[in-house]
Amino acid sequence: MNKLLMMLVMLILFTGCSNMTTKNEENTDLLISDALTSIGGVNESFDRQKLSYEITIINKGNVPIIDDSIKVILTEWINEKLIEHEITEKRFNEDNIIVKGYVVFDSKGLTKNDIVENKSYINGINIETMNGKEILIEHKYD
Repeated sequence: MNKLLMMLVMLILFTGCSNMTTKNEENTDLLISDALTSIGGVNESFDRQKLSYEITIINKGNVPIIDDSIKVILTEWINEKLIEHEITEKRFNEDNIIVKGYVVFDSKGLTKNDIVENKSYINGINIETMNGKEILIEHKYD
């Protein structure tokens, strides 16, 4: 009886794990291949910083994307200090998408080390496909 119960539990666990794998494989056609960021002061007092970014998304499957649906998802600590955020350019090439923009955030009370230690500034990009499917393309930091 115990062996049967154990086998049932194992089956449920393996089935649950395989579903998670399938979910991760849904977005194999879109991934962030490169992300460049730079930070600099906005005014003489350095109480505002400007984070500029350029993100390249590989679109291996030529997934049709709604241009206006692209949203850069910022990390929590940047959102808490957010003053302004604008996407300045979206370029759609044959096999990739380039997104450029900037974020201005309040840096009062933060040192350069505080900003650098919070290295993760962008969580990813949220997009919507022409068939209405929303996809979060996560940005992984090394």
